[in-house]
Amino acid sequence: MPAPRPLMLCHFTAVEVEPPDFVDLAARAGFAAVSLMIQFPRAYSPGFPMTGDTRMRRETRRRLDATGVTLFDAATCRLEPDTGLDDFRALVETAAYLGARGIDVNGNDPDPARLADQFAALCALCAEHGLGVGIEFMMSTQVKTLGDALALIERSGADNAAVTVDALHLARSGGSPADVAALDPAQISYVQLCDGPAAPPAGEAYAREASGGRLLPGDGDLPVRELVDAVGPDVMLGVEAPSRWRAEQGVPAAAYAAQAMDAVRRLLGSPGGGAG
Repeated sequence: MPAPRPLMLCHFTAVEVEPPDFVDLAARAGFAAVSLMIQFPRAYSPGFPMTGDTRMRRETRRRLDATGVTLFDAATCRLEPDTGLDDFRALVETAAYLGARGIDVNGNDPDPARLADQFAALCALCAEHGLGVGIEFMMSTQVKTLGDALALIERSGADNAAVTVDALHLARSGGSPADVAALDPAQISYVQLCDGPAAPPAGEAYAREASGGRLLPGDGDLPVRELVDAVGPDVMLGVEAPSRWRAEQGVPAAAYAAQAMDAVRRLLGSPGGGAG
């Protein structure tokens, strides 16, 4: 019998939960790994006290050790025109302290040369700590497509970088599972699973979809099952499905995590050729 696929719960799915509690929540739901929001982009709240020798950081490490859950990646390094390495050193150090495999990066600098230089420097810093780097493309940033992400990696010359493929961002950027299947597995950091309608929402709802309008994998019309089939069995699959209806309906984060695990298990048990 083949080994079960590695499954991860991404913190953005229930980002209000503090990192130590999120580790426990993921463990109870049956996830083997987590992605944690260690540093929030400037446009958002300050986030959690997770950089430096803080009580929360130490407790997060204790919970990881106690549950056996691993930290796959730490988020988020958002490269802007005025950011530099000093903006991310504490995040990288915390990721290493917590035993992460790597970090998650967004590229939002409109100057391609400067962005490539920033990305290369960040990858070099991560390499010093034994960390990989996943560049996540999305239409709301300057690295909008899978092709943009691959071009950035090539231009940077970094050999510890790969692409983070989000099901929603892939679809909304005009990409397809076939595009992912054409990649070398080494080019993929991991795959984030969620779902949604085949057609993007209009107007302001489009901007809000990624941050709070997602469905659990298999509950919509995106080719999520085909995306899973497009990557090898060793590629990490992470559920990232933030949804405003959860709060509106009073669904606790722990219950939603259990629903997420049920959804991805159904997805993996379904035949290819459909979203679940």
